[in-house]
This record gives sequence, structure tokens and C-alpha cells, in this order.
Amino acid sequence: MTELAEKTKSLSALDLNSLLETSKVLVSSDEADEMLSHALRTVMGKFLISRAAICLIESQGETERYVVVKSRGIANAPKRFSDLRAFMNDCQFAQSVPLVSKTRPMGYLLLGKKLTDLPYSDSDIAFLESLAALAASALENALSMQEVKRLNRSLDQTIQKLKTLLELANSYHVGLSRDEILKIFSHSVSGQMLLRSYLVVLRGESGKPLTELSLGVEVQDLARGQQFQFELEKTLQVSTPTRVSHDDFPSLYLAGLRYVVPMRNNDKTIGAFICGERPTQQPFTDTDLEFVSLAAAQAATALEQARLFKETLEIQAMEKEMQVAKEIQAALLPKSLPNISGVELAARNIPAKQVGGDYYDIARLDERHLFLGIADVTGKGAPAALLMANLQAFIKAHLTAFHPDTFDLSKVVGKINNIIYENTPADKFITFFGAIFNRQTRQLFSVNAGHNPPILLKASGEIQRLCKGGVILGVISTLAPYDYEITSLTSGDILLLYTDGVTESMSERREEFGEARLLDLLRSNRHKSASDIVAAIVSEIERFQSSGEQRDDITLVCLKLS
Repeated sequence: MTELAEKTKSLSALDLNSLLETSKVLVSSDEADEMLSHALRTVMGKFLISRAAICLIESQGETERYVVVKSRGIANAPKRFSDLRAFMNDCQFAQSVPLVSKTRPMGYLLLGKKLTDLPYSDSDIAFLESLAALAASALENALSMQEVKRLNRSLDQTIQKLKTLLELANSYHVGLSRDEILKIFSHSVSGQMLLRSYLVVLRGESGKPLTELSLGVEVQDLARGQQFQFELEKTLQVSTPTRVSHDDFPSLYLAGLRYVVPMRNNDKTIGAFICGERPTQQPFTDTDLEFVSLAAAQAATALEQARLFKETLEIQAMEKEMQVAKEIQAALLPKSLPNISGVELAARNIPAKQVGGDYYDIARLDERHLFLGIADVTGKGAPAALLMANLQAFIKAHLTAFHPDTFDLSKVVGKINNIIYENTPADKFITFFGAIFNRQTRQLFSVNAGHNPPILLKASGEIQRLCKGGVILGVISTLAPYDYEITSLTSGDILLLYTDGVTESMSERREEFGEARLLDLLRSNRHKSASDIVAAIVSEIERFQSSGEQRDDITLVCLKLS
């Protein structure tokens, strides 16, 4: 027999009927406040008492703390307290009934004396304990439902922010003017964050700050004082989102502005987005500030790219323009590889033209995790490079939110596939392979989206190919989750990622380099370092193919465990 059944065993038919009616109300509602109000009304009406309260456990530890969530008939009582007995004495409560769910103690139902001055009988206590058990169970369900709703709202907001970032990435192009970029950026951020006031400040050619855009701020009035100009110069020295205080930014603070978010490109602050609070006064969360920071970084990159493109048009011919594009694309690839104990890393990218459609990335996600990625966009030249840059932006946007307990690479690949499918022509697609390596467990979590299967040469000499994944990115929408595989690596293992420009390199006799030659090279150079292995492969390809002729982009990434 359950505990609740034991408690209700001695109750009268009237009490049982009252409990039944109460349970119907509790079960039919998912609002905690409504449940608690009904529970108080029930006991106060049944026992003719003028004061009652429900307090919940707020924190546990050496000293428990309680918070009063619902009360009737008490005034000037503290909202929070730690001494239950003292609180009951101060508020003249005569009886306490614990609220205990199936999983944990939740709080207490506190009752004053009956107006009849009669004590609480055993049947009264049995009724109260039964009611408390019902209320605790219903309350826990309601709180769990509220938490689920909160998490769903948070997830919806995060998804919407990611969509906004992706829309921004697709909106920016080198043909936009500075004013157009700033308007796209500021309108998107203010709409997403429900802002009613902001300033956009950029560093001018002289290094002085220039107010480019404003909403809800009387810039002309502020600009009359030297203090305002001094504060704007300080905003351009900020490298992370900063709260505006009256001590540091008095003019901005009095104008209702509360946050400075730097617009950074290549580790330099080129401007600042300065905004006020929401009309709801809801403070910014860390996620909010991260979203604005990413959007600001995108705008800064777009501004820098637009500036470079404009300078190129004014100064150089088409060949020079392509050279600048090549430099920009090279800047998107890792400038240096992570230095990790026990892990050798090497990579090489050789475009067939001045710019190419191959992509790779090696990035440290945290102290234990390393991201490895390689991709090949259809075609060559500028169109392929632009699509590659978009892919790189999508991946970077997701990697910034990496957390080892929640990050799911297979789901990320599915989302990126949908975005590319919906936003690129039918003849454009991308092969992609991505992996996350845990240097502590030495496990590799990988997803292959139609890319050349990376080669894993084990220390034992065994060859493995990492094939599990799904369709090429951009061909069809994600109908089923991408598959993945987890591979354990050991000392001496070598992982080689490559694009088809390696195996499809052509000799003067129109013979392909092929995978067999690549495997032989890998085996014969297995005792060399990762850098020497990549160098040996590139050297052999250059010797093999026709002099001065490279048909496709060549990209190699090598990981070797020592």
C-alpha cells in the first residue's frame, strides 16, 4: 500500500471527496500559482483559519533557506527566511505540513489556529498530509513543465539568433556600401533584441571615432561636449562586450546607453555598437551579448571586405582584383595550427587558380577538443571561393557555441546542409568531412558528407577509411540525420584528410595520381613527422603532374599521434 493510501485510509467520505475535487483541479492546471492558491483556499475554508502560507525550499546545504510563494492573512512578514520555527512563531502559525514529492522535499504548508480554537485532530493531519502530497506532486510537475517551456523558449530564441546570423552572412557582399552594411547590421540586431536606442561608431581614416548611425539618441546635443568624444574613443579600445557605467561613460550613461559591443575584424576593433536596454528592462544574457558580438564581427568583416574591394576597383585591373581575393581567402584559412602536446598537425592548400573552392580548418575548441574539417566546393575560381567562404562562416558560427556536453556534430552538418540547399543554385554543392578529436580519450567523432574518405593508417599498418555520414551538402534537404562514427586512435596512428585534387592530379600521359600511390606514399613516410608527410605528398604530386598544369585545388590535412 502506498504512503498516500495509508494517509487517506482513515479519512471520512467527505474528506475523500474534498481530496478528489482538489486533485482534479491540481491535475487540470499546469500553473504553479493557480495550484498553490487553490490549495490555500481549500485548507482555509475547510478548517476555518484566517492565515496560511506556502513556503518552498530555495536552497539546501548547511543552512536551508525558504521563500514564501503564497500567503493569506499575514502582513510585513519576510519573503525569505532560514529559521522555519522562528518564522512560524513570528507569524503565529500553529501547524506545519511538509510538501514532499516523489523525488524530493519541496517545502511546507503553514497553517494558523482555527477560528474555533480547536486543535488539529489526527484526521485533520491525515487530510492535510494527503493534500500536501497531492499538491507537492502537482507542483513538481508544474515546475518541470515551466522549466521545459523556458528551455523551449530559450532554444527558439537561440535558433532565431542563428537564423539571423546566417541571413546576415548571406546579405553581406562586397558590392554593398558602408552605409548599406551598417543599416543591415543595425536593423537586424535591433529587431532581434527589441532595441529602441543605439549608436554605431566606426574608426575614421585618422583613427578618430565617427558616429555613423543612431536611433533614439540625440547625437547633436551630445557632440557639443568634449567628454562625449573622449568616451567614443574609449569605446574603440574595448575588445569584449562591456557594461556602460556612469563612472566610465557618464555621457553615454545619461543618454540611456548601457552596453558597448566592439566590432572586431582580425583582432582589431574597427568600431562599436553602443545600445540601450530593452523597453521591457529585461537585462541582456551572456547569449544575447554573444549574438550581438557575432553579428558585429560579421559586419566588421563585411565592412573590411567592402573596403578592400572598393580599393581594388579603384587601383587595379581584374587580375589584381583576383589577387586580392586570393589573399582574402587565404586569411579565412588557419594562419597557424594549434600546438598540442602529443599531437602533430600539418596542412597545405594549393588553389588551381588564384582563388579556390577547397576548405580546411583545424581549431582548438577547448583544452581537450580539437576540430578538423575539410571540404571541396564544385568548380574553381571566384564562385567556388565565395561558396567556400559561406561554408566557413556557417561552421565558425556553430563552433563558437561548442560545449562538449551538448554539441552534436551530426546535427550541425544537417543544419548546414539545409542552409546550403536552400540558398545556393542547384548545380552548386559541397563535399565535407568534419571531426572532433578528444585528446584526453583519443577518440575521433566524425561525419562524412560525401567527401573522399580520410585515410587512417594505424600503427599496426592496418588501413581504415572514415566513410560514415550522409549525402553531399546542398544536393537535397536533410531528410534523415547524418550518421557518424567514433574511432579510437593510438600512438603512431596517422590520419590523412585530402580533396580529390590530390588523387585526380594528371600526368602528361593523362594518367591519374590515384589512391594507390597516395597509400604507398603514406606507408613509406609513416615514420616521418606530419609536416614531412604532407611535404612528401605535395612534392610527389608536383613531380607527377604535367609541368605548370594543376587541374583542381589541392588540400591536405595530416594528424599524427606521438
